[in-house]
Formats: sequence, structure tokens, C-alpha cells
Amino acid sequence: MKKCLWALFHYQLCLPGSFAYYFIIQNNTIRRITILIKGIGVDIFEINKLRSIIDEIDYLNDSFIKKTYTKKEIELAESRPIPITFYATRFAGKEAVFKSLAIDSNSIRLNQIEILSDDKGQPYVNLYENAKRIAKEKEINQILISLSYDNSYAIAYVVVQ
Repeated sequence: MKKCLWALFHYQLCLPGSFAYYFIIQNNTIRRITILIKGIGVDIFEINKLRSIIDEIDYLNDSFIKKTYTKKEIELAESRPIPITFYATRFAGKEAVFKSLAIDSNSIRLNQIEILSDDKGQPYVNLYENAKRIAKEKEINQILISLSYDNSYAIAYVVVQ
């Protein structure tokens, strides 16, 4: 006997305070799961803004890089053939996470938001220090993130639940 699991996804509205509805169909039974959207964030970033920093001879010691990215993000970026696209997408992602949490700009540093990828390439977010504390206070259980780029721009979209 084969088990069949299908998930159909539908947003009624995509605004903070709205609900996301998942419809799960399994063995001819339909269940609806409702999830509250607690915040959204989007950011678009011009890749050339980073190019001047990345083109420096010793950019890995640059204070911007150290204050913006975690050690693991820097290691992953440097393992890529074109590190700038990694840095740019992660910068846009960090800004989108920051916006989705609706926090004061003095509350956290960007390197307290870490964006990595799983084995399949799907990005995910780790929070540290004040960022983690703020998310816990706001009862954030999940951060969903999508990253993309072309030759000129990196973009990120985040939904927090």
C-alpha cells in the first residue's frame, strides 16, 4: 500500500498578522493547518556596491566583512568560484530577516544573523545573541527565506512564523 502525501500551499494574505493555510491530503483525508505570519521582509541589493570592498587586496580583514558575516559564511563564500554573489545574497537576506523581525537598527549586528544552505541548496537562518533573544521574545518559531541574484542585483524574501 502506497502512502501519498501532497501539500497544497495557499496564502490568504501575505501581511504580518495574516494566516498561511496548508492543506495536507493523505490517504483521502484533508487537513488544514493554519500558521500565523508574524512578519515579512524583502531586500534588493546592488551587487556592485560590494565589488569595491571585494576588490581590495585584503578584504577579508575589512571591518565591514567581519561585522556583517559570520566566520562560517566567510569560509563558504571563499569556497565559491565567485564569492561576491554569495556575499551579496547573504547581505540581502540579512537585511530581509532584520526587516521581518521589525527590530531597531541598534538592537543587533548583521553577523548575529547567519544564512547557510542545506545539502540541497535551500537557505536557512541561524540567529545568535540579541537576534536570537529578540526572536524568542516575539515567539518566532520559523524563519523561511528565499535568495536569488542576477548579474546586477541580489534579492531576498523572508517570512517569519
